[in-house]
Amino acid sequence: MASLSEEERISYFGENYPKSPDWDEEWGDRVTKLVLIGIDLDKETIARSLDGALLTAAEMSGNWRKLPDPLPTF
Repeated sequence: MASLSEEERISYFGENYPKSPDWDEEWGDRVTKLVLIGIDLDKETIARSLDGALLTAAEMSGNWRKLPDPLPTF
């Protein structure tokens, strides 16, 4: 819905168009979700590992080309 213009949203949904629970004021309903399915997964370790992969504020605003690439090159 966020990709629609304000005029299109009102045309389709009216003045009080519904927002999803994931609605972000900057990005709208654009979200990415990761689903892990398995048996006896260690949720805390997985969450800690994923959190460690997030960019810091300085990295986000910096030049991403200067960051090391953790993936192997072939």
